[in-house]
Amino acid sequence: MAPLFTGLKLGGFGKNPDVTAASPAVISATGGTISTPGDGFRYHAFTSAGSSSLIVSSGNGTAQVLVVAGGGGGGGRSGGGGGAGGLIFHPSFQITSGTYSVTVGSGGPGGPGSGPIGSNGEDSVFGTLTAKGGGGGAGDTDGGDPDMNGSPGGSGGGGKYGSPGSPSIQSAQPGNSGTYGFGFPGGFGESNPYAGGGGGGAGAKGVDGSGSEIGDGGAGKQIPVFTSWGAPGGYFAGGGGGGSHPPASGLGYGGIGGGGNGGAPGGSNSGSPGATNTGGGGGAGSTGGGGGGGGGNGGPGIVVIRYGV
Repeated sequence: MAPLFTGLKLGGFGKNPDVTAASPAVISATGGTISTPGDGFRYHAFTSAGSSSLIVSSGNGTAQVLVVAGGGGGGGRSGGGGGAGGLIFHPSFQITSGTYSVTVGSGGPGGPGSGPIGSNGEDSVFGTLTAKGGGGGAGDTDGGDPDMNGSPGGSGGGGKYGSPGSPSIQSAQPGNSGTYGFGFPGGFGESNPYAGGGGGGAGAKGVDGSGSEIGDGGAGKQIPVFTSWGAPGGYFAGGGGGGSHPPASGLGYGGIGGGGNGGAPGGSNSGSPGATNTGGGGGAGSTGGGGGGGGGNGGPGIVVIRYGV
C-alpha cells in the first residue's frame, strides 16, 4: 500500500526551511542635515534657502514629509501682517530609489515705511509637493495714492485699514486640496480707527482689526512629529501681526508658529520678522506723527523628511 501523504516535511510542519519571509528594504539616502535620534526614525532637514536634493540610493518605504514655504513680508506704514507660507504635511509619501528635488523658499521682504505692500515669500518644494509662498501684507501709501491690498499666497496677507484680507491659494494646489495642504486668508483691516488686519496662518485665519484692537496673525499648525524644528512645540507658519495708526493703540501679535509682531503703537515703528525656518509672516509697520515704519521680512521655510530605520 502506498504511504499516506501527511503534508509534513522535515524542518517543521509543512514549512520549507529554505524559504524566509521578505522584509521591507531599508531606505538609504543622503541630503540635508541627517539625524537619527533613537526614536526609530531617520530625519533629513533642509534649512538653507535654495535648491538641493534628497538622493535615495536604495530601498523603499513610506516617509512623513513636511514642506513649509517662505512667509510673506509685512506691509509698511500701518499695513496688514504678512501671510504665513503654505504648509504641507504628507503622512504617507512613498519613497523609492531616485533623486527628489528640494527647494526651501526664502521669506518675502517687508514693505518700506513709505507704505508699499510686502512681498510674497518663495515656494518650497519636495518632489511633486509644492507649498506656496505667503502673501505680502497690504501697505498704506501716502499722498492720495489708492489703497493697496494684500496679496494672495499660501496664507493670505492681511488688509490695511479699510481693506479686506487676501485669500489662501495653498488648498488649490494639485494633489493636496483639503487633504494635507494648509493655509488661511488674511484678516480685514478696520477703517475707524485704523486697525490693520493680521496675516493668515497655516492653522487659522488672520484676525480682523476691530475697534482699537489691531489684528493678530493667524495661528500656525502644530506638527508633533517634527518638534525639533519650527517654533516651540512643533508649530509652523504663523501669520504676521497687523500695524496700527493713531488713534488705534495696542499691538498686533504674530500668530504662534513664528509670525512676527506688528510695529509698536505710538510711533513709526517697524514690524518684526517671521522666525527662521518656520515660514512665519512678517509683522506690519505702524504709523505715528506722519511717518511710517517698515514691515518685517517673512521667515524662511523648511523641508523635513522622516522614515523608519
